[in-house]
Amino acid sequence: MVFREDQVTEDGTRNMCYTEDIGDLCIFLSKSEPFCVAASSCPGLKPNSVYLMGRCFAVCDLTTGDAHHFSLPPKGSPESVPFLPYWLPPLSV
Repeated sequence: MVFREDQVTEDGTRNMCYTEDIGDLCIFLSKSEPFCVAASSCPGLKPNSVYLMGRCFAVCDLTTGDAHHFSLPPKGSPESVPFLPYWLPPLSV
């Protein structure tokens, strides 16, 4: 589920609203800091999607609610993985 900040009230309270549309953005989640990237700035990214990295790699399309797993851990693999990859935010060169 994805929530967006709707508004901040006078007392500083933030109202969060559920959304299924983040437009041209892609959200990247892993053990590192989450970040967003405009899909139009990186060829191959699917807009309105969440990219996940951990014990498996997956992309969740917020429009349809479909999730595509790129790889699943092998059957009988340990519960903890010693090394988890991290998404690296794009850098200007």
